[in-house]
Amino acid sequence: MTSQRILFLFLTVAASCMSWLQLTYANNIHFADQLPTLHETQEMAKLSLLVYKFRYHRNFTCDNFPEHRDDETIDIDCHFYLHDEALGTQVLLVSNDVEKYISVVFAGTDDIRTSLQDANIFTKPFGNNDTIFLKDPNARVHAGFNNAVFTDNIWNQVYNQTKALWYRKTTQVNGNDYQLYTTGHSLGAANSMLIATAFATMNNQFPPIKCINFGGPQTGNADWMHYFNSTSHLRDQMSIFRVVLAWDLVARLPEFFYHAGHTVQIDGKTNEVRVYYEHYGNEARGYAGAPTSWYSRSYAWLPFALDDHHIRKYVRHLQDLNETTWAKQFFPTDGTVYDDDQWANPPDDWIQAEEDVPEKELLETSQGEQMGLYQKLKRLLFER
Repeated sequence: MTSQRILFLFLTVAASCMSWLQLTYANNIHFADQLPTLHETQEMAKLSLLVYKFRYHRNFTCDNFPEHRDDETIDIDCHFYLHDEALGTQVLLVSNDVEKYISVVFAGTDDIRTSLQDANIFTKPFGNNDTIFLKDPNARVHAGFNNAVFTDNIWNQVYNQTKALWYRKTTQVNGNDYQLYTTGHSLGAANSMLIATAFATMNNQFPPIKCINFGGPQTGNADWMHYFNSTSHLRDQMSIFRVVLAWDLVARLPEFFYHAGHTVQIDGKTNEVRVYYEHYGNEARGYAGAPTSWYSRSYAWLPFALDDHHIRKYVRHLQDLNETTWAKQFFPTDGTVYDDDQWANPPDDWIQAEEDVPEKELLETSQGEQMGLYQKLKRLLFER
């Protein structure tokens, strides 16, 4: 056999192996990097809005849930509801037998002003330091967020209720088709990340968990952020996709903290969707991170950036999207920079909707008062 023939066979085999490796990689993407569908995201946004409806219903239980159903929630069943007014934690456990999912849903805090004034920006190790913890003790999270999930027996109740519901559903015919989600809006988004992480650390007691949340703040220190990077042992146990609408200010706070998981950025004017890999990008894999202006321009657009935080605005923008415009891959490093600054003057879509209950008090203030509130907010969250 001639040397040319041997070289030809070698190159042919090498090319075949490369194709096989590429196909294998494409078919074995880590769970953490599997982008959610638009339908999944719309469904979780709907639940993140739904949980707010029960905030001002005294003694609300799942027995009262049917009277709150509408065409959008007709297939949803309520299994557990808790509202700890002292901590401001509000959580709803639901299932949908048509869509085949179970979801743990957190609302934001009871009162925006109170949450800002009482903000505890110190960090602490993730979990309850007993049964729930991370392998890296240096990974620390916002103490207030951690307390909202792991204080006053909240974690034990959510865990026990979710585990029992998961067992009931998965022992049914075709029960293995169910997906487990966690979701929430605002500070509830932070809670949804922490509860998903707790589930993922429990030695496969649960299936891989999808955390899809909306307008969530930065949650931990740099070690916490790195804990979820491309080398994490949790990459096949959970995924985190943080949906951010336009210049939503809360998603940029508090300073000195970091984001974990991927950022799904929705352009407030064009509805273009871009997914920033692990928020900060991964140049080795060709994925871009959120640009520097992602932070700075949000402050420049005050007080309108506060308006972008409403969960109803998230729901409306998601409803305007379709599968063809939904992101199918992470934004590449050779893409253009995200820019939502489409106006010559400040945005003209300032909305004061009375039904936006979570932010009603904020909406009822004047723009000048909002600017003052923001300055107070910034001092409280930024001072360490």
